[in-house]
Amino acid sequence: MAMGDDRILHSRDERYSLGARVTAINVLNKYALYNFLSTFSGTHYVTPRSITGEVSFHF
Repeated sequence: MAMGDDRILHSRDERYSLGARVTAINVLNKYALYNFLSTFSGTHYVTPRSITGEVSFHF
């Protein structure tokens, strides 16, 4: 799940802008294993809940 905006604040002449984004992985924090049924991929564990924030400055 991700949410964000690339133009939260921007200058009048459109040269500079500020953006922000928040990304969440495994929001419900469920434990799970999955398998692609491939000889080389194996079984994988779903990562625990993580939330990441990002701020960007475009010029």
